[in-house]
Amino acid sequence: MTYSLHPASELPFAQIADLLTRGFEDYFVPIHITAPVLLTMMRRDSIDLTESRIIHKEGEPVGVALIARRGWSSRLAAMGIISTARNGGIGTWAMQKLIEEARARGDKEMNLEVIEKNVAGVKLYEKVGFKKIRRLFGYQLENPQVESAEKLQEIDIRELARLVTYHGLKDLPWQLSGATISQHTPPARAFRLNDAYCLISDPNAEHISISSVLVKARSRGAGLSPVMMRALFARFPNKTWHVPAIYPAEICGVFDQIGMKRAEISQWQMSLTL
Repeated sequence: MTYSLHPASELPFAQIADLLTRGFEDYFVPIHITAPVLLTMMRRDSIDLTESRIIHKEGEPVGVALIARRGWSSRLAAMGIISTARNGGIGTWAMQKLIEEARARGDKEMNLEVIEKNVAGVKLYEKVGFKKIRRLFGYQLENPQVESAEKLQEIDIRELARLVTYHGLKDLPWQLSGATISQHTPPARAFRLNDAYCLISDPNAEHISISSVLVKARSRGAGLSPVMMRALFARFPNKTWHVPAIYPAEICGVFDQIGMKRAEISQWQMSLTL
């Protein structure tokens, strides 16, 4: 069996997106990647198409591995292989090659997140040397009925990104890091209530995603986050609120306190020292 890797930058965005979608056809959650979605991922997550790879089997493209890069760190942002090509150890082979390439370009660590129920994926990443850092959780709450007299202050998303970098956990998942937060733009909006902060997706939409929650170190334990979240629910009523499964347990207390329901899907945050 002959495998090879080729720079993703050699293919049009639409073709990369289509191949990714085919690679996740039978995944645990529906994933449909379009060219605009891919472009947004590239901007927010620092995906480098010159270092990302198209996986070939017998000369035919059968998968994609998206590599994000910041400083000395890289992240496997997504890897999908079409179902008919998932045999013969192609996933292990591809990961070993990607790790070799990361070492060759001077990266010091490689990170990823994988759905916990994806037992085969977890075993693959452990096989090539990745270690579990922590579990990551998501939540949902439909149309909370809340009243609040608190006045939220809207702030520049870049200001929140700076605060996350300074006050947030030092090993936050890539998508919660200050570097990622800084790439969010309106219609996403950031709000402040005293020393508590939150970033949400477009509040005019029916479904709102909570992209960041932060309390400055000096005010942790004072119960500010639940107060801020209830103020958001009151300001934007009749919405379904979503927390993507990228939040460490250390942050999730606020979602439990405000009555959000934990999602069935959880992930492992994993890391490899190169």
